[in-house]
Amino acid sequence: MIFTVNSSPLSGKEGSYLTSRDLRDRLQKELLTNVSIRVEDTDTPESFRVLGRGELQLAILIETMRREGFELMVGKPEIVVAQRKRPQARARRAPGDSTSRKLHRHQFLETIGSRRGEMLKMSNHNSARVRLDFKIPSRGLIGLRSQLLTDTRGTALIHSIFDGWMDLCRRNGPAPHWRARRGPCRVSTAFALWNIQERGELFIGPAIQVYEGMILGENSREQDMDVNVTKEKKQTNMRSSSADEAIRLIPHKELSLEQAIEFIADDEFVEITPKSIRLRKKVLQANRRPRRWQEIRASQETR
Repeated sequence: MIFTVNSSPLSGKEGSYLTSRDLRDRLQKELLTNVSIRVEDTDTPESFRVLGRGELQLAILIETMRREGFELMVGKPEIVVAQRKRPQARARRAPGDSTSRKLHRHQFLETIGSRRGEMLKMSNHNSARVRLDFKIPSRGLIGLRSQLLTDTRGTALIHSIFDGWMDLCRRNGPAPHWRARRGPCRVSTAFALWNIQERGELFIGPAIQVYEGMILGENSREQDMDVNVTKEKKQTNMRSSSADEAIRLIPHKELSLEQAIEFIADDEFVEITPKSIRLRKKVLQANRRPRRWQEIRASQETR
């Protein structure tokens, strides 16, 4: 994962440690006691590449830094890619895991199949549970645990172990989101959220500070959609039958740190402060940001 300094318009309002020097010192301090992670420099002095054993371990490190008063941004978890040692084979290889799951009867084969999982064995020991053994790329395990626990209402038992290296395969494109329109930091209103809540699922509620490029929810379309959640109801002196209607908002979904890390796409960051967890685009300005289909095509060509 990429750890970088917080560059959003709301930076410096909630945390005490903001600079890249503070971030570097904290990661170097973590290396003294945590031997399972590795920190590497990047092309920019504000960012660091942190390698660990999984997104859960890195999420624990991020939560610890958050409670200590750090403000930072992290990118989407990526797998460690190794090159083949044979000179005639130039293809990149990705780690693969052998995972076993004990589940009740649910529609989960489609979920694992969409993540390039291959079922190796199925066994039933005359009980209500069935044991399934899969071979799946490690990148397919990102976000799989929480999704299966949600689908099975917490009854799934999941275990995985490193099984070796396999050929690098592609993954489906990211999900579309809502983004705030351009402008300075403003406060979301219940009237604006009431008008757009039927289009998808909201991640914020009223009276929340937002800025351009901030992800506010997930819509049902194939591309990102810019919305204005700071719009206020116009005051007029004309009577209307619907003027006194109560605004009823659907409860929004509050993402935890682990859910936010699993949710973001390649062109997005998770902004982490001691009091808030926000999702945002790497490039905040909409006119400087390429379209999503161009990003997906470019990422597939690179892979």
